Amino acid sequence: MARPELEGEWIQGWPDRARARLMPSKDAEGRTIYARTPLTELEGLITPTDAYYIIAQLNMPDPIHPDDYSFKITGLVDREVTLTVKDLMKLPTRTVRAVTECAGDDGEFFNWQKKGGAKPSRLKKQAESGGWNQMVVEGQKPSVDELLNTIPTTCLVSGGEWTGVSLRDVLKLVGVKPSATTVHTIGFDTGRPDPTAQYLSAGRTDIEVVDPGVINYDKALELSKAMDPDTLLCWAQNGEFLQHVHGAPLRMVVPGYSGNWWVKWIDTIELLDYEPECYYQTQYFVLADTPEAPRKPCKELGTKSIILFPLDEDSPLPQGEHVIRGLAWSGKGAITRMEVSTDDGKTWNDAFVEQHHDKWLWRRWSYVWKAAKPGKYSLKARATDEAGRVQPQQPWNFQQKHFDGIIPVDIEIK
Repeated sequence: MARPELEGEWIQGWPDRARARLMPSKDAEGRTIYARTPLTELEGLITPTDAYYIIAQLNMPDPIHPDDYSFKITGLVDREVTLTVKDLMKLPTRTVRAVTECAGDDGEFFNWQKKGGAKPSRLKKQAESGGWNQMVVEGQKPSVDELLNTIPTTCLVSGGEWTGVSLRDVLKLVGVKPSATTVHTIGFDTGRPDPTAQYLSAGRTDIEVVDPGVINYDKALELSKAMDPDTLLCWAQNGEFLQHVHGAPLRMVVPGYSGNWWVKWIDTIELLDYEPECYYQTQYFVLADTPEAPRKPCKELGTKSIILFPLDEDSPLPQGEHVIRGLAWSGKGAITRMEVSTDDGKTWNDAFVEQHHDKWLWRRWSYVWKAAKPGKYSLKARATDEAGRVQPQQPWNFQQKHFDGIIPVDIEIK
């Protein structure tokens, strides 16, 4: 077995099984700025906070103590206000359990499907220092192979419980003018976007990358999504106050949309009657066939399932019964059906889907496979969501975002 969790220790009273640990990369100051969730080591639906994936697109900002924190709401509102977390706590609270997935999660599978070569592995570890937004030296470009080898893009997804207030209730408090169409949220994290991310996602370095200079991270959310009761201003995660790396003191939670919409470290919210030119909406986190084609911003996630057992690395397996299991989720709500194929998609069988009442949170699924004969098998899984969408939904795009393709697991039975 190729899995890393067996370490010969007693951890929290469980023999020979260590607690799941993040796979981190750190900046020059030793701060974690990129970390992948150890999906293959986890059980249940909620990812422990200390195993929740982390991405800082710009520089990791300095922490602000919650007692010293406030944010502004401005623009097309009846009254502009400055609020604190304590002010928000006076409003009705709301808790939402949801999947957070980076738009680039599993993007290298797009590259593998298109170009072949070695299949990406969710067990691969990345460099612990550097390796994220720190690879482009002025006037130089790294090779695509160097990028892909240094920065695996698997396991950038987690499931969590988020507590705060509905953004809708806050906007009702300040009054939204009829002409408003967009909620522009600005973080207090700043930096100059490194083109590494664009080279990595495109799988090439010959593309033109816009340099916006030093900016704040910001996103312009359409008012209809902002008014969804499950879109939150959030101060707590998994029963605890937010950690700094996850956006404390206050962050956005936008269930169904990819993680780049979940703005961390909120500084200002402004209501506008137009969509501003946000870098991470017009230049990066976009969908298009080519860098030259018209672009649209990444928003709703597709319909997706992944197999967590067995993995390619678990092969060979003995003859007999094996439980094929994994997770499934969607940007449009609950998963209603899971199917598994053990013959490379020639035939499909319904799998068991664990039921719960959280439409934005992934579902665990399983299928008992009776591997009676030795040989080589290609295992596949596909999900269907409550909107009737069947995996996959997202075609290849030049930035390789929102991958929800069906990836075979190749297993030999002996």
